[in-house]
Amino acid sequence: VMKKLLYYIPMAALTLLGACTEDALKTFGEDRYVYFEKFYRDADAPGKEKADSTMASFFFYNDDVNTIDALLEVHMAGRDLTHDETFKLRVLPEETTAKPEEYEIQDVYTFRARKAQPDATNRNDTIAIKMHRSTRLKDFPHGIRLMLELVPQGELRLGQSERVKALVVLTKDAIRPKWWKEDIERDLLGTYSSKKYKLFVTYVDTKLQFNQELVDKYTSKAILLVRNFKRWLAEHPREAVEEDGITPITVNV
Repeated sequence: VMKKLLYYIPMAALTLLGACTEDALKTFGEDRYVYFEKFYRDADAPGKEKADSTMASFFFYNDDVNTIDALLEVHMAGRDLTHDETFKLRVLPEETTAKPEEYEIQDVYTFRARKAQPDATNRNDTIAIKMHRSTRLKDFPHGIRLMLELVPQGELRLGQSERVKALVVLTKDAIRPKWWKEDIERDLLGTYSSKKYKLFVTYVDTKLQFNQELVDKYTSKAILLVRNFKRWLAEHPREAVEEDGITPITVNV
């Protein structure tokens, strides 16, 4: 999670908000700037932060769960608020593939007033966007997109330009982990499938320990996890099949 920080600066120097600085929060002036925690696009130079999205998936939920929350962290830099302040979210249709029935946005959201700590660089609040299951999700293996933009009200103003929008991606299944590469397929878990991954993390790797670092630094632990999964598959033949209900799920250890 990116937690690069920025100065609070007067309006005359607002363009400098494109560059993040790790320093204590400046609270001179009267302006308050709001922005999302994650960058919706790569940071302008000299920043090096990369674009990121918020993932929401029904992957870890039972089929009867039809609504989940996508959590977005909102930051505020500047003078402490003297009272709770509200802001809105605007959907950007040209950057959104989600249909209105697949998400739920409140009329307004609240940023709570509270003092910043002496060494703070911002304050933060978390809001929830409700995402709804739809039958067409199965046709979008990489998910549907919901692009949101902050609309400040009252004493709030827009902050860093690369963080005034947030991208939410909703999927039915998990997106293939970056670490599930050729060597993992060949030597450990075999060919990737969403069903295989779900069984693995549901019944064996419940703490989500398995990744490239585990394979590289603690190879024996990685092998043990896969062997435990192999044992589970052998003990549960009815569940250990792909989505077609026929093809057995296997691993390569």
